Amino acid sequence: MPAWLAASTALALLLSAAAWRAERLLQRRGRTTRWLWLAAIAASVIVPLAWLPGVLAAMPATQSQLKLGWFVLSSGMLMLLLLRSAWLLSHQRRWQKTTLLGTPVYLSGGIGPCVAGLLRPRIVMPVWLQLIPPRQQALLLAHAQCRLAARDPQLLALAYALIVLMPWNLPLWWQLHRLRFAIEVDCDARMLAHGHALRDYATVLRRHGQYYSGLTGAAPIVLGDPRALRRRRHLMARFTGKQTANLL
Repeated sequence: MPAWLAASTALALLLSAAAWRAERLLQRRGRTTRWLWLAAIAASVIVPLAWLPGVLAAMPATQSQLKLGWFVLSSGMLMLLLLRSAWLLSHQRRWQKTTLLGTPVYLSGGIGPCVAGLLRPRIVMPVWLQLIPPRQQALLLAHAQCRLAARDPQLLALAYALIVLMPWNLPLWWQLHRLRFAIEVDCDARMLAHGHALRDYATVLRRHGQYYSGLTGAAPIVLGDPRALRRRRHLMARFTGKQTANLL
């Protein structure tokens, strides 16, 4: 089994490198890259699992602790996701349903701006949003609507479901990081394709940051990395009208 673990990690590394190179090509052509990284995650998990029955059948009893460790890691990750779901559900009871610029939203004390939920995702905005200029409100609302239309929560839920099967495979976590970034870049391109000014949108990103939508919706992880924001602005500056139209 140790050889299978090493081979699985090596495969994930190779797929990560291939996806990294392909991402650059797709970005130059103005194409979406989220599916590329989701495919890399899926292949990194499904292909090794196809070999697993034979590996387990030939595994000596002295290596049974490896199976136990795998089970503990997967169970622990699943438990964390369930606890996050329970945390979000406990906060939903305090959300206030209202409308913002004519769009139904939920106001929260501190969660958002984001899209929250898996089966029935909804737009969640923090109460402080009412204190910023209407133009910035409109941009944050449009960003959330782009996430909703692109089914970001469901996409990330699928990625988490795959990774929970092999949480010990570290390259998978890097692929998830790249998937998150690809989702952000795709959303940026859609915002520009809908006619929002690059300067205004970049200003909103810098001032207010963006919350990722995750398995249960609003992950308490802010994209506050200055390098990531600079990279996104650089990519947005290179988008042409024809390229952004490909994502509509």
